[in-house]
Amino acid sequence: MTKLAIENFSFRYRDSGPDELSQITWTPAAGSFNLLIGASGSGKSTLLKAMTGLLPQFGGTVTSGEITLDDLPIATVAPFERAKRVALLFQNPNRQFAMATPLEQITFALENIQAPAADIPHQVDEALATIGITALANQNLITLSGGEKQKVALATILALGSDYILLDEPFANVDPHARHELMHLLKQLQMHHGKTIIVADHDFSGYPDLIDTVYQLVDHQLTQTDASVLSANTGVDPLFPAPSRNALSPLALDDVSIDMAGRPLIESATFALPAGQLGLLSGVNGSGKSTLFAAITHQRPYRGLLHWDGQDSQKIKMKRWAQTVGLVFQDAMDQFVALTVADELALSQKHTRLPDYWTTARIEQTLDQLNLTPHTEANVYQLSGGQQKKLQVLSMLIMSQPVLLLDEPLAGLDTVSMQHVLDLIQTSIQANHISALMISHQRIGLADYVDYEIHLQGHHLIMGGAQ
Repeated sequence: MTKLAIENFSFRYRDSGPDELSQITWTPAAGSFNLLIGASGSGKSTLLKAMTGLLPQFGGTVTSGEITLDDLPIATVAPFERAKRVALLFQNPNRQFAMATPLEQITFALENIQAPAADIPHQVDEALATIGITALANQNLITLSGGEKQKVALATILALGSDYILLDEPFANVDPHARHELMHLLKQLQMHHGKTIIVADHDFSGYPDLIDTVYQLVDHQLTQTDASVLSANTGVDPLFPAPSRNALSPLALDDVSIDMAGRPLIESATFALPAGQLGLLSGVNGSGKSTLFAAITHQRPYRGLLHWDGQDSQKIKMKRWAQTVGLVFQDAMDQFVALTVADELALSQKHTRLPDYWTTARIEQTLDQLNLTPHTEANVYQLSGGQQKKLQVLSMLIMSQPVLLLDEPLAGLDTVSMQHVLDLIQTSIQANHISALMISHQRIGLADYVDYEIHLQGHHLIMGGAQ
């Protein structure tokens, strides 16, 4: 049985300043199911990467202690041997892919750990079937939804057969039904295959009946905590009404249909966005939510008409359309164009449509509210996933397009950070009469912020929440 042990471990990314992780000692019990919690930026992703040997190999410095794998310093173990014993599912699955299709990706992963060539086809088929994505085997990864990509990444991890499975926000972009199935799959791997599961998550729903132990990162240190903390952000999922037909924005879809890889994805979509309100676009993974956003922003072809103030939007130049409809990408790192937090915000402020609203004083105040002030000079790519999300949403709100589409802006945020981001979105769109539509699988905590819901099901848009 593999043994992974952390002893008096401290780590920092920069040569000066405080440690990101401080004096951590932890030997996860073999065959246990563990939940790792903590605020955005507390160091959860850093700890998981260190436990797989990715750090300090790819950045940072160990300032004390060590992490060992079967009593050997983990850095001395060959990468393919580490992967066979400890596997990590990244917070962003796109960073995990090197091949074009799920079948090729899983095959490539097995070849890298030197699995017997004759066994690989069966192992690939078994991993795809276990996660329930056999139908996606030969689809191009770039055409899959965020949740589907997360399933492919999990299938890849499963195929490796590692004793330790570490997962960083694995359900952030996964619909509730798929989340439930995948969580129970992890439990089966623990109970029937002896896997040691460690999951970092901000959404605690579903865990109380699955986990053995909860660990919390606070002030850079790791402590075991009582499972009662998991009741803090659970509750009943709210449903929201149909969008109002009053005070509509100039944006309207008229009989819009979208195909994907030769199959219908969305058919006959007709609706207009209310002005000054935040709507929720819901639906299962792969139903076409992100694709609809891509069509509205003219990044994907569609049939039908997309109007702006009665004019066919295809007759509007792309530069002007980008100044009219903004899109918060599902992957925050795809949005950044500058190196530091300060430079990213300065660029948004330079191009804002509302300079009198987005003053330097307001931006500084908002940075304080989002707890980003200490990171203004930080490299945007070294921020935690939650910090990147907060920066991304703020930079796009500063741009102040009349219509703002937000694709999973709450993924990877702890409860407090999520409330701060929602407060910011609500205040900004109401003050500036912006029409906003948000994709989110997270529903708990939205009751005070979302005005209406559009549900995508069976290729059609249903006005109001699904019953």
